Amino acid sequence: MPLNRLENILIGVDLKEGYTRLTKREKNIINLYYLEGYKDKEIASYYKVTRENICKLRKNGLKKLKKYKNI
Repeated sequence: MPLNRLENILIGVDLKEGYTRLTKREKNIINLYYLEGYKDKEIASYYKVTRENICKLRKNGLKKLKKYKNI
C-alpha cells in the first residue's frame, strides 16, 4: 500500500502538519501497523530490529501526530 493513502487519511482528519513531522520509518511503521495489519513482531523482523524498538517508533510517531493536530 502506498504511503500516499496514509497521508490522505491523516490529512482528512486534520493531521497534515503532524504527518510532515514524521520520519520515513515512522510513516512506514504506522502504515504497516494500522493500514496493513502487521504486528510489531512482523515489522521488527522486516527492519531487523527488536519488537520493542518498533513499538517505541510507532508510539513516538503517534505522539507527533497528536502534538501537531491543532496548530
